[in-house]
Amino acid sequence: MKTIRISEDVWEAMSKIGKFGETPDDVLRKVFNIKNDERGHTMRTPQTESVRPGHATTRMSSFIARNRLHVEFATGEIDSWELPSMGDKAGIRKTRDLAVAFATKQGASLGQVNAVKKTLTDAGYHLVK
Repeated sequence: MKTIRISEDVWEAMSKIGKFGETPDDVLRKVFNIKNDERGHTMRTPQTESVRPGHATTRMSSFIARNRLHVEFATGEIDSWELPSMGDKAGIRKTRDLAVAFATKQGASLGQVNAVKKTLTDAGYHLVK
């Protein structure tokens, strides 16, 4: 058994994750997906949840029309952003980031997020890392 010191803000965060009667060890086991087998030995379970689904569950389309980037989902969510000039790298990045954030919020898959980015690059809006 080890003893650790934690700050008040970490303690508060742990108290929000834990349930009444759980020890700090119980909360950390939950956070790190650590469980005990039937003999009491610690086993780490693999992380199965992902931030985004591995495949698309809702149809999405992204396109450029009338100098705007449009992203639409079959469920009805839609948004669009005014496109900056092709030389305005900061503006392109901002538009791309807003569109990616919108798609991610709608549960877009990695492929769909990449499709949003590709819509911009196919139209000549390139960014260099």
